[in-house]
Order: sequence, then structure tokens, then C-alpha cells
Amino acid sequence: MAAPASAQVWKYVDDQGVTHFTNEPVAQGLLIIAADPKPANRGPADLGPLPEDQALRTLNFVESQASYKDTQAQLMAAAQTHGLDYALVKAVTATESAFNPNAISHKGAVGLMQIMPATAAQYGVRSEPGVSVTQKLKVPDVNIQVGTRLLADLFRLYPDRIDLVLAAYNAGQGAVSRAGHQIPNFRETQHYVRKVLAVYKVLKSRS
Repeated sequence: MAAPASAQVWKYVDDQGVTHFTNEPVAQGLLIIAADPKPANRGPADLGPLPEDQALRTLNFVESQASYKDTQAQLMAAAQTHGLDYALVKAVTATESAFNPNAISHKGAVGLMQIMPATAAQYGVRSEPGVSVTQKLKVPDVNIQVGTRLLADLFRLYPDRIDLVLAAYNAGQGAVSRAGHQIPNFRETQHYVRKVLAVYKVLKSRS
């Protein structure tokens, strides 16, 4: 998405599930912060390593869960559809919910990949009579589709910066922008990025 440095780009998904980008605000649109000036020659932040044994404990627990075995094929298929590394999608899901499809965070994020209902709505998930967006996000396939599409969009915004992709997934694009296109100085976000990367590293070492 090429745009002037001061431009704001809005993204929305229509009723047919097609994603659109526009420079005009739209109802239910998501403001994409894609043209922030990037600090020159600054690579991923050095957050320090997460001990490998912590990552292994996370994976050992996750891989013993029936919910992981039940959703592994769906997660793999969604990763392939959206051009993502399955190992990374698995690391995100393991860190977000330990593969608990009914998990709800204190902030209201729901399901396997911990999706906020407002984010799900921007990706076309709508409530129906008797069924809320939150309830729909507890359905693994719905949750996985939204989560992988969001990750794919973030990779388009932050190419070659997996740390910023993960930071934005956790804290939001606005927080990454306000931090000067770096990982925000939030303890939760910094720990999250370290943990996902540690789990991802273990998974990649197995392949």
C-alpha cells in the first residue's frame, strides 16, 4: 500500500468477505498505520532470550491437549491459505491460549488465537439472533480464520519484522506506531514477543 507519509489508510471487509483499502474513513473500518516513518537501520529489538525450557514446557503442555489435536489440521490449512509459516501460527496460538478454544482474556479477547470481538467484526464476523460474535469466536475454525488473516495483514504492514508483527498482534498497530515503529515499552507485550519467538525457535529446530 503505497501512500504519502502523512496518509491514513482504512481497511474494511465487505459482506462478501473481500478486503478493501481506502483513504476515506468507513463505518466499521480499521485504521491501518502503514506509512509511519521507519527509524533508519534499526532491526528487531534485543529483548533478551526466553529460556528454552519455558518454551518446551509450553509446547509439552499444548501438545498434550485434545483441543490441539482436534484443531491442528485446521490451523495448518489456514496458515497455508494465508501464506504463513505454520510453526509461527502454532507458536502464536500456544502463547495466546494454550489451545483452549473457550479462553477469554481479562481484556475480552476470545478463543484459540485470542481475537477481540471488534477485530472479528472488521473481518466480517457478525452476530446473529441468539449468537454473539464472542460465541462465534469460540468456534475454532472461525477464530483461526480471523487470527491467520490478521497475522497475514500484519506481515504485509511490517515485512521482514516478525517482532513488530507479534507486537502489533498483541498491543495493536497504534501502539507500535506510537513507539516509533518499534516494540512498545509494555512489559506484557515484550514478554509476549519473547515467548512466541522462543516457542517458534523450538518448533523450527524440530523441522
